[in-house]
Amino acid sequence: MKKILTLLAVAAMFGFVSCKEKETDPVPTTATITANDVTVDVGKTVSIGATTNSSAAISYACDNAAVATVTASGEVTGVAAGSANITLKVAEVAGKFTAAEKTIKVTVNEDLPPTPPTPTAKGITIDGDFSDWSELEDGTYARAACDPNAPWESVQEIRCYAADDMVYYYIKFDEESLAEVADWATKEAHLRLCINTDDEFESGYANYFLEAYDFIVEGCFLSDGAFIEFDGTLHQRIGSWVSLLEPGNDLVYGVGNGSEYEISFNRTIFNQVAYTSTVPMPMEDHFQTGIRFYCNGWDEWSNMPNCDMDEEQGNGWGYLLRVTFN
Repeated sequence: MKKILTLLAVAAMFGFVSCKEKETDPVPTTATITANDVTVDVGKTVSIGATTNSSAAISYACDNAAVATVTASGEVTGVAAGSANITLKVAEVAGKFTAAEKTIKVTVNEDLPPTPPTPTAKGITIDGDFSDWSELEDGTYARAACDPNAPWESVQEIRCYAADDMVYYYIKFDEESLAEVADWATKEAHLRLCINTDDEFESGYANYFLEAYDFIVEGCFLSDGAFIEFDGTLHQRIGSWVSLLEPGNDLVYGVGNGSEYEISFNRTIFNQVAYTSTVPMPMEDHFQTGIRFYCNGWDEWSNMPNCDMDEEQGNGWGYLLRVTFN
């Protein structure tokens, strides 16, 4: 009987033990790191802005301190133009999070000064109000004043300004000379815009200036002793003067007031004709120009630019103005 009781006690004990749940270690959560590649200028600092689901702090390490540096809080500073890798890590948190690692790229750009806005070239309104000429900055236009020893004095000054496919001329006359026009037999005066577009001075027409030129726009600007609108004919020197464009095509327009006169010249219209010439010579961004003035038929009234009669050829002719588009 005692044996039976003992066996039952042992069996009960083993049965209790076998029914008890076995304890196991907890499964840690997989740690993740979220971060993107960054771009920074030399001398500037940006934040990586990384995040993690782990309770461990993120550490940062850069593989090229000559290009970029990184702080313990993930602030990246550009050192020199180039690229580097930054490794982000979180350590294991026992029983809670696994360790994790992520590498991002940092690109460092040269810190260039901001590009200044492109200045808008100022236009000239051809309306007989010459105040806009005084608003042009020095160096943006070409100018010639009458030489005191030149054989003419009727024109005191010319200017030429080019911008936005337009060329503008300003002319200042001597007031006494203008008053004399009413006494001329024809009571008219003409001008020639003389233009050289090929940057060489051997071809073309070599009179009235010390350099040859290939085109003229010719027309009347004074009639019955008063200014009239200028609208000339375009000619090209191809052995002789060849007419390319008659008036009425908006190539030029000029008006005057008091003792001043201004003219506009349309490069777009000019080039449409110049390209189709038998000797194409379009106007690029650099050209040379002068103005010839004559009256009573072909009497010389002035040439601008001019020079001292005792210099060069002794006839008072000058060198053409050099003009560059703004």
